[in-house]
Amino acid sequence: MTTPQRIADELASLLRADQSANRYRIDDKQPDLAVCARSDDDVSSVLAHADQHALAVAPIGGATMTGLGMPPERYDIALDLSAMDAVVDYEPNDFTITVEAGMTLAALQQRLAEQGQFVPLDQARFEQATLGGIAAVGRGGLRRRAFGYPRDWVIGMRMVRANGASIKGGGRVVKNVSGYDLPKLFCGALGTLGIIVELTFKLRPLPTSDQLAILSAPDLPAALAAARAAMRAEPSLQAAVALSPASARAAEVADGAAALVLRMSGLEQAVVETLGGAAEAARRAGATGGAPTESGVIETWQTILDLELATPAEQLRLRLGAPPASLAEAQAQLGRLFPEATRWIAAADSGLLFVDAPLDGDAAERVQRAREALEPSGAALTIEQAPPELKRRIDIWGPAGPGARLMRRIKDEFDPNRTLNPGRFVDGI
Repeated sequence: MTTPQRIADELASLLRADQSANRYRIDDKQPDLAVCARSDDDVSSVLAHADQHALAVAPIGGATMTGLGMPPERYDIALDLSAMDAVVDYEPNDFTITVEAGMTLAALQQRLAEQGQFVPLDQARFEQATLGGIAAVGRGGLRRRAFGYPRDWVIGMRMVRANGASIKGGGRVVKNVSGYDLPKLFCGALGTLGIIVELTFKLRPLPTSDQLAILSAPDLPAALAAARAAMRAEPSLQAAVALSPASARAAEVADGAAALVLRMSGLEQAVVETLGGAAEAARRAGATGGAPTESGVIETWQTILDLELATPAEQLRLRLGAPPASLAEAQAQLGRLFPEATRWIAAADSGLLFVDAPLDGDAAERVQRAREALEPSGAALTIEQAPPELKRRIDIWGPAGPGARLMRRIKDEFDPNRTLNPGRFVDGI
């Protein structure tokens, strides 16, 4: 086995980081070496070396979701891409921008706002979360029904394969349809197929109006019922998020009651009419309040998003995806299995739900029972945060399904030596 010192000597041209830093820890594993890439060539050099010497590499961006996934089978090198944060090309008139993968979402939005544009991505801790990491994780936010997933906004991408070879997919213009859609393959692959080094996004103009309406409800089921009523009344509503009393208090949108947060952006008249109609429908369903406001919209919304990653260390974070019509029943089933859980966040329009559940001796068994109970409704339950010892008792991803064989063949094609994040993804990929 190559020693850490020999690795360091052979990669001496790269900026070495403190490998003892917690930002590089993945579950209970620390890398032998952490290096900071400053260019695509750096990434290629590290991967070519690692692939040749049977070393495992994990790409690190903002380190906001390094706990996602199974514990790695091996972890030799942390490859930090956060210094690769430049704008490569920006064409405001074409509504496209190309950036390096280490740029944070907050920095991107700030740059785009200067030209009256934005990319519709919701992300917790967006001051830290890098665009490469957001794409690699690939999960949609609380407005995924309205705005989709990261893959829906990426039109071009450059990646470095496990053997150090650079590849690209898509392009820098919206009407680019040549070749295979590699960006969609890499979005959501958790860095197991290659390392994303550059992304091109299609953009939208900033809306002329962006408003919230916050309503109160006696409890979470009542807030969910009001949210469904709001969506039925105004299908174009961009968000209907129900918060349990504990989550509403943490987000400072209610104190002692559950909350329903409605959001809409666009032309002012359309925003006012849509929010007004949605809030009225929610009130008829039992909620109270709901005067629209343009004050502090971004700050309030980001506070809610940040709750997704604010799970205490002594608890599990579960993520549920369910058909919207089944979300209330799915939440009730989870509530019966985890009656101690108090922090819930539910996007009623898309069927996305987060809950902080107790970490106790039978947590794995309760998760398994929940999966079995939820399966008939088409819901999927993922463990997003858990200690490594629990992850080794139960697959955090759940059943891989019939697509697992194809996913393994793709992994074998792109990374036959299992250099990148081995064992962390679905079905042990």
